Amino acid sequence: MATRMIMLGLNVALAAALVGCASVDTATKFNDLNLITPGPKPVAHVNGSCWGFYVLNFIPIVSGSTDSPGWPTIFSDTAAVEPVVDMTTRKARQMGASSFRDLHSHKVSIPIVPLFIWIKSCEVSATGAR
Repeated sequence: MATRMIMLGLNVALAAALVGCASVDTATKFNDLNLITPGPKPVAHVNGSCWGFYVLNFIPIVSGSTDSPGWPTIFSDTAAVEPVVDMTTRKARQMGASSFRDLHSHKVSIPIVPLFIWIKSCEVSATGAR
């Protein structure tokens, strides 16, 4: 009985460790500095990221939910540029931005079990302005 409980606990801990994640972070303190080019005033710098586990680098198993950052989603390819840009721009609009400056994205794929299980991540950052 004790061995079963230990194995159950280890399986739960392993499952919790293998959960994808999505997050959106913002910064609004610009120390009275404006954008280099004249025009809209910066509202917030927004950084969105999402990562997850994939089979053969293209079949999603579990990844972060870009619709509900902080929660996982199963079998959805959310560790990609389009969903992360959507999450990032949604947050910037909530903060009052009507345009962007310097929108950048970065994608990475890392094999965990070579050629079988991969971690994919995508990060998008931009400065929202109005």
